[in-house]
Amino acid sequence: MAFGAATGHRHRGGGVARLAVLAAVLLLAACAGGAKAAPEIHELANIDDWNLVPKSSPARFVAGFERFCLDTPPLPATVAAALRGADYVPVPERRADGVTTFVVDDSRPMVMLLANGRGCAVAAESRSGQTERLRAMVGRRFPEATSIDPALVGRNTETAWLAPGPNGGIVFVQRLGTPSTPSRLILGIWRAS
Repeated sequence: MAFGAATGHRHRGGGVARLAVLAAVLLLAACAGGAKAAPEIHELANIDDWNLVPKSSPARFVAGFERFCLDTPPLPATVAAALRGADYVPVPERRADGVTTFVVDDSRPMVMLLANGRGCAVAAESRSGQTERLRAMVGRRFPEATSIDPALVGRNTETAWLAPGPNGGIVFVQRLGTPSTPSRLILGIWRAS
């Protein structure tokens, strides 16, 4: 899965490079051809670097996943409209893997969508209680889910389930970072079709 790269990897005090890249993208978009910048460009410019991937509570983290990755029909335009309606804005970075990242300036998780609609994930800083909360959600939403080898999903995957059913797919948990550095938690789903 390609979601891990979307969160960047930032250590405390090391967000300057990420912020500089975002600022350059925003500046180019604002100045291109003398055209006015989209209002969202101004909104993105005011989000603090530490809030791009926020410290979501376990409840907010899982609720974001359920709302945008499970309960909203998995059509990119539909999910994007739901995110915009919930005050999220897309990050205007062009990514070769087809992931569009949406952020909001509060403690709700970052949301990442694959352009083909088959993948959706949320990301937040690792916090106490998230792992137990997401495991309980998988058990509640996908009672027939079976564990699969995380290595089949990809690098940094610590847990994965094959979740049958009309809204199912491969549900996975990835963790970026180490216990001694700030780490990120990604909860996602990939559907075969």
